[in-house]
Amino acid sequence: MSVMHVRMDNRLIHGQILVSWNSHYKIDHLIVTNDKVANDPLQITLLKAVTPIGAKVSVLTVEDCVKYCLSPEAEKENIFVIAKMPEDGLELVERGLSIPVLNLGNQAFVRNSKKLSNTVFLTEDGVKALKKIHEKGIKITCRMMPTDAEGEFWPTIEKTFPEWTK
Repeated sequence: MSVMHVRMDNRLIHGQILVSWNSHYKIDHLIVTNDKVANDPLQITLLKAVTPIGAKVSVLTVEDCVKYCLSPEAEKENIFVIAKMPEDGLELVERGLSIPVLNLGNQAFVRNSKKLSNTVFLTEDGVKALKKIHEKGIKITCRMMPTDAEGEFWPTIEKTFPEWTK
């Protein structure tokens, strides 16, 4: 089966992922991907500590995530990838991960970000990364829960950030 879902969520692993998304997609393997997180032993320990016993969780660099997802071993799994930022999502695609949809989950306010919705704040770099993803023919959705409508979200991004999407 391989990669079933790719979500951008800067909270990474949390209750919604472990309960709602996990039961909806029947996840075999949860992969968190972000180069900084993958090189931080404390964050790796904390992320693995919050997952249920027996759950398969990996915290990988973006490069290693793509290598794993393209491996024969991954073909036997239902993989859910959580990337921290839109830039991580773009790197996944540019390194060869084929995904039809990218789900934009929670993106908390950071310096120089602007509000897109109550739960999504984007920086100029994040919007530009999403634009490149969109230009590759990948549908961008914004769903907090797996039962939310899966409509195309790019027009909302374009309307909200015209200065960054030209």
